[in-house]
Amino acid sequence: MHYDREKTLAKGKRKDKAFIRVFCGIFISVGIILFAVSIIVGVSDHTFRQNAEPVDAVILAMRGVTSESLGTPVVRYTVGGNTYATTLNVATSSMHPGKRITVYYQKGNPQKVRYLDSNGWLISLFVFMGFVFVGMGTAFWLAKRSRERKARRLLATGKVVEAEITGISEDTSQSMNRRHPITVSCRYTAPDGRVYFFHSGSFWYESYEIDPKKKVRVYVPQQSGKLLCGRK
Repeated sequence: MHYDREKTLAKGKRKDKAFIRVFCGIFISVGIILFAVSIIVGVSDHTFRQNAEPVDAVILAMRGVTSESLGTPVVRYTVGGNTYATTLNVATSSMHPGKRITVYYQKGNPQKVRYLDSNGWLISLFVFMGFVFVGMGTAFWLAKRSRERKARRLLATGKVVEAEITGISEDTSQSMNRRHPITVSCRYTAPDGRVYFFHSGSFWYESYEIDPKKKVRVYVPQQSGKLLCGRK
């Protein structure tokens, strides 16, 4: 099948850049959202606690308990001689009917109550997960940039040889719009008779855009035995 090589190269580069932006962008965005949630929860709890008083409460029941949900605790507490019952919006695995816990009620409005003791570990979890997501997205982007710099240096200084294509396969570890990039396996026979087998990185070509009967350029570092499969 005939194809325009320059257009194919340009399309592959656009897809590769789009994948990096989407992949890294999703991870970094999720991390930033988790950071934002932890800040919002922390500030909200701090503000509420400054204008609140603690009070002992007893859990009357756990509403909506299922195999997948802890349910929500219904608590009873007494403020100023008056008894109140309300449903909290947070639950922990240690909660059960009859257990006594400390809740915080807003001064001047005893019916506005929060359970704050569990939010410390929740905020810590959000911060930790935020670091994980941002770190993964950033690490992937930096690793990609490092590989690109090494590839450009090898393309500029390496020695070119011709290798036979031995296989074309999809890299299922990457996906965009339900499609996968491809990798190419190559074989090069050196003048001394030694045979080298190597594998290309992933790139966004269609398999039909590469003619397996044609050889590909391989860039060999001048002072190393490493080979980099190029595209012809």
